[in-house]
Order: sequence, then C-alpha cells, then structure tokens
Amino acid sequence: MHSGMMDGGIPPVNELSFETNPYLKRIKNTHLLNLRPILEVADRHEFGVLAANCLRPEITRAVLRAAFDLNSPVIIQVAESQVSYALDGWFSGSKFERLNAFAEFVAKEVERLWDEKGYLIPIALHLDHLQNDDELAFDALRAGFTSVELDFSKHPPEVDRGEAVEMNIERCSKIIPELHKHGVTVEVEEGEIGEAAARAAQSEEEIRKEFTKPEHAVRLVEGTNADAIAIFVGSAHGWYLRRPIIGYSRMREIDVALRERGFFAPIVLHGGTGLSYEAVHKAIGAGARKFNYATALADIFLKALERDPSGRGRQIVEKMTETEKQESEAKGRKPRGARYVIGKFAEEINSLGDFVLKAAEDAVYEHVRDMIINAYGSKDKAPLYGSEFGRCPLE
Repeated sequence: MHSGMMDGGIPPVNELSFETNPYLKRIKNTHLLNLRPILEVADRHEFGVLAANCLRPEITRAVLRAAFDLNSPVIIQVAESQVSYALDGWFSGSKFERLNAFAEFVAKEVERLWDEKGYLIPIALHLDHLQNDDELAFDALRAGFTSVELDFSKHPPEVDRGEAVEMNIERCSKIIPELHKHGVTVEVEEGEIGEAAARAAQSEEEIRKEFTKPEHAVRLVEGTNADAIAIFVGSAHGWYLRRPIIGYSRMREIDVALRERGFFAPIVLHGGTGLSYEAVHKAIGAGARKFNYATALADIFLKALERDPSGRGRQIVEKMTETEKQESEAKGRKPRGARYVIGKFAEEINSLGDFVLKAAEDAVYEHVRDMIINAYGSKDKAPLYGSEFGRCPLE
C-alpha cells in the first residue's frame, strides 16, 4: 500500500500520539484512535463500523454504551451543520468551544464506561461533512478530534466531473497536510450524496448517471492521500421515500480500482438510515467499511420524548416541528424536521427530567445494539484491535 507522498505533495498521515498531537484528549494514559486502525481491522475481517452522529448527550451515551456492551468499535461524529443546529444549545461559545466541549464530553463518557466495564473499546472522534468553513477543520484538530471529513463534492453544474475532482483536490491540499502532520485522518467525498427526499424525484437512470466513477475516486485519493473516501452510489441522507437504488457493483469496482493502485482508502457509505440489514451486508461485501448513521438516531430520540406520560414531551416536539417549518419556509425550502432545531430547544428538552430522558436514551441504545449485531457485524470485534481493547468474548 502507498505510504509516501502523492503527486500533490500531501504527506501520509502520521502516527497518532501525544507526541505528534498535543491536542488529544487524555483518557487515563491513552487517547482515542483515528480512522486508520479502526478501518484497517474492519477491512481485514470484513465487517462494518457504525459512525453515529450524536446530537444530544443521551444519543452519545446510548451509542457508547451499546458499543461497550457489545465489545464493538465505534465512531462518534458530528457534522459541520450540527455544530450549529445541535451543539449550539447543548454547549455555548464559539464553534471551536462547542467542538472542544463535545470532545471533552465524549472523553469523560469513555473514561466513565471504561471504569464501569473494566475494558476499553476502539473509538474515533470524527468531524462529518465539513463543506463551508475550512477553518473548522483546524478547530476540530485543536479540539482533539482524531478525524475529519472534507466534503468538497458540490460543484457548479457547468463544471465537468473530472474538473470538479481537481478543484476538490486543490481545496483539500490546503488543509490535509496540517491534519496529517498531527495524526488526524481525512475522509474525502466524490459525488454529492444529497438528500433522500430530493433523490426520490429522480429516475433510476438519472441517479445511476451521477454514480462516482472509479477513475474519479482513484484520482481524488491519489491527489489527496486521503484515508477514506465517501462516494455516491445511490444512498442519500434522511429517510428514503422509496427503496433506494444502491450501486453495489460500482462500489466494488471502486474498491478494486483503489486496491489495484495500492491505495488504502476504505469506502464510506453515507445515508445509512433506512437501509436494510441485507443492504448493509451487500455494501460490506462490496468494500464499504464506515457507515454513517444520523437521522434514525435523532428521530428515535424525539419519538421517545413524545411518549412522555405528562404530554410535555409531545408538546415540545410539536413546537420544534413548527419552529423548523417556519424557519425553512422563510428560507424558501421544504421543512426538514424537528431535529434541525434540537439545539435551540436544549433547555426545554432537559426540563423533561431524568426519567423521560433516560427512556429516550434507552430507545436509542436498543436500536444501536440491533444495528451493531445484525447490520454491521462488529459485535465482539474489539479484541481484534489488540490486547488493550475489549473483553474476551467468553467473559
């Protein structure tokens, strides 16, 4: 596998350590992992790893608790947009201060579970879908994140796809060297994933025409020395309005093309909400290793709040839905759902009390358990990462 500089002069990622990265959150005598070891083991043993977008403390706890209980690796992440609509309200201050507080929260939860369980699991902390504010990549680095996705896949319609890849590389090249120097891995994206609702209006032919081509994926990895690559093969963000058209054969072609060129950049599948176990298994078989999962976790949490016996939970979620609807209409777009104002309503949600919030956490926990066991197949895989991780499955 390639380990030297690519043609763009971007060096490979350094080993992640307190020596290479003074910003890491210390958890006892160690730190979280970056994507490289997380995905290398998953690749060698052919399983998927959940990458969960955590918009609330209860969701974060549920995901970590399920992964610890199942002896599974996991990736905790938050997207650039969620730094605004979710973390602003959960935490206060600048974007950097919110990212830093989130990283501190995750580190403390990991240490608490480590103490409670008596073992550690492989965990990465990832900034998802950075699209607009390039400086946020460096904020994430300084906040102790171990991985970042640079999603520069959007391009004007008049720009040729090959030219768009070169533009993507050029923008990435201003950011990746500093991240790699500090051992922070980078996921890149070729082909705009988009929203499931918008994709539902397209024909199968139109969707397939937009699939990432192997030569474009190879060129993007070659030009950026990326550690993982998100591609467009039919999956999309949000709930699917019809059965998605997933290009498993194209996924496999891209995976083979990258390996044949000597690149280790595992495929990331965005748009995990609503995919069946079988769809995930097929994607793993085609080379996908990191599975992004956001919408379902937030919606399960909110649905659990609606079951609050006092009725207040339902009132809050209805108010959230109406607020988001008004905000969307004011911006000339379709409503997207209550989760997009989850930070704005943080205090009201918190006021529901421990009983309601714990029930919501447990609902998310049960769903994450189900996905780890039945979809990703990562249960009891923690010990594969080395003697410092996991418990013996027989314990």
